[in-house]
Amino acid sequence: MGVPKENFKVDRQSKLPLYDQIERNLRSLIIDGSLKPGETVPSEWDLADIYGVSRMTVRHALDELVRQNWLSKRQGVGTFVTKPTVASIAPSKLSFTQQMLAIGRQPSSRLIRKQVLEASPEISRYLLLKEGDPIVELTRVRLADDIPILFETSNLSDQSFPGLLSVPGLVEGSLYNCLSTHFGVDITHIDQTLKPVLLTEEQAQHLEAQAGSPSIQSESLVYSSQGKIVEYSWSVANGENSEFNFSFSRDVPVDRSSLP
Repeated sequence: MGVPKENFKVDRQSKLPLYDQIERNLRSLIIDGSLKPGETVPSEWDLADIYGVSRMTVRHALDELVRQNWLSKRQGVGTFVTKPTVASIAPSKLSFTQQMLAIGRQPSSRLIRKQVLEASPEISRYLLLKEGDPIVELTRVRLADDIPILFETSNLSDQSFPGLLSVPGLVEGSLYNCLSTHFGVDITHIDQTLKPVLLTEEQAQHLEAQAGSPSIQSESLVYSSQGKIVEYSWSVANGENSEFNFSFSRDVPVDRSSLP
């Protein structure tokens, strides 16, 4: 393996746990091609020496990468680089595009429908609008390496984002990038609720799955840097091609006094 030792690095000043930093560092070396599929990674002892941490810290990071299918272990042989067969969805990351690029998958989207509607009682409550106010509804299938992962519907105020549906690149790319580039609105916080559901006929058709298959539905309230609610969305995942990955850390409490 020809990866220079200085490429294996952690930041001692960071608040992130060392095992988390090592996991991210090794994943980035796989994504940029420094560590290629089929290659062995240094042993736990060697990585512990390189990073200046305990062997247990290294093992924690390696086990997590094995769980995510970035690495595979062969008893008595070593640990090898693989390529993930599922998309790991991390709710802590703000956009699907960011999530997929972070794990080395190519994100894309397929339009199902886009339209301006009158806000229902539920959506108006979440977006802090009056019932019947115009909203933008954007429904897409989100794909990773052309494999359908999420069936997603986004709802935003049409008054806040006039002409949003005609913005170039909206359907294919990141909605949040469009909001930042064309409307000067940056997304900084998302509240998500996950619950088990069964795929509907429409969802299953677009996700290339069986209707009635178990799935996870995510409902999201999306906030701008000014603390305003920007989007209310929901999505369902293709359980065969995706997994949810959570990472928790101590942080500054969020003021939820404005929640509906």
